[in-house]
Amino acid sequence: MASRQSRRLVLFLLLALLVSGLGSVLATGLVRAQEPVELRFLSWTAANQEQQFNEMLAEFTAAHPNITISSETVAGTGAATYPDVLRTGIAGGDPPDLFYMWGGSIAAPFIEADQVLPLDPYYEEYGWAERLVPWAAEAMQVDGVYYGVPKATRGMGFWYRKDIFEQNGIEIPQSYEELEAVCTTLQEAGVACLSLGGKFGWNTMRLLDYFIELEAGPEMHDQLNRLEASWDSPEVVAAYQKLKTWVDNGWIVPGFLAVAPDDARQPFYRGQAAMVFEGDWLESVLHADEQDTANFDFFLPPTGHEPLRMSGFPEQVMITKDSQHPDEAAVFLDWFLQPEIQQKYFQAVGGSTGVLNAFPSEEEFPLSVKWRQIIESSEAYPPTDQAFRKELMDSFFAVQDAIVAGATTPEEGAAEMQATAEKWKAENGGA
Repeated sequence: MASRQSRRLVLFLLLALLVSGLGSVLATGLVRAQEPVELRFLSWTAANQEQQFNEMLAEFTAAHPNITISSETVAGTGAATYPDVLRTGIAGGDPPDLFYMWGGSIAAPFIEADQVLPLDPYYEEYGWAERLVPWAAEAMQVDGVYYGVPKATRGMGFWYRKDIFEQNGIEIPQSYEELEAVCTTLQEAGVACLSLGGKFGWNTMRLLDYFIELEAGPEMHDQLNRLEASWDSPEVVAAYQKLKTWVDNGWIVPGFLAVAPDDARQPFYRGQAAMVFEGDWLESVLHADEQDTANFDFFLPPTGHEPLRMSGFPEQVMITKDSQHPDEAAVFLDWFLQPEIQQKYFQAVGGSTGVLNAFPSEEEFPLSVKWRQIIESSEAYPPTDQAFRKELMDSFFAVQDAIVAGATTPEEGAAEMQATAEKWKAENGGA
């Protein structure tokens, strides 16, 4: 009897120790799960977005008290310098956990250098692909692997002053010939057709990209971007000639090569220029700049080609491979991709979204709703700076600026671009 009681006592003590140990393990895991984590988020958030962006991060932390996110911003320079800031931070051993990035060739070097975390496990865990605009989700993949989630899906075109068009009896041009007639009418009225900011190159690039789409057509334009067609071709020469014509005719505000893109909106606001070549984000900018948004509208540049493609691109959020807290970063991304969050902080993410069923208020942002409908139903060609690697883009910007300045002819520019393309292909295994 005593022996049986002893065995029961031993079993009871063993069970107590087991339960106690398991409880200790669970408690330790709970403590670890609640340990405070701080994430660094590098972005190009503009000044007019910063307050709402920080409000968004604060709301996330309120819902996830153990995770705080500090914002670091490099605003106003675009793809010309922002990737270099990120590259320097990573190379110096001080990478952010999360960062904004464009798609295509701008993101490719970071992926190829194994500096970006593949996100397939999180896509599967959270079901992100089902929430996203299909072409936006596809754009997040490289060789079938997800490396980012879309911050935005962008479309670009000509934004115009409705009052200036109405005062001069101008209708929306349906062909390039009609677009040139619009510029002539405006010039006679003492108004520049277009305001551009040539500093950093990419604002001028948008207009030149349109001319290449116009002259080469969709198929050849894509081949040029892949270096499968010759840049030393009549179509490219004609595109460069159109850029020169717009400059020589005074259809673009003079001296624009030295103007920052944000500053190029000022002649537009003052009524000295009738148009700018901007993206869907401009409605949010107009709100922030206290402009009467009812006086502005946009149209896709006419090309005469079917389909009529817009210049479009994705923006994304990525996690660095060296982040010490990738799971917490993924928790933020999952929260960020909720339609209600995208709608609430529509301006904080730049006036766009890659998430389905996340339209902004039509009463407050009617033009953004119009853009969303176009973006989800249209085809797009990428801006050249998302098709070309940086080395090629340096030459692209140099050639376009030399043509604007009159230092290079269209024929010389086309030949120079092809020589650069051939050299780059030879140095990169024909890629």
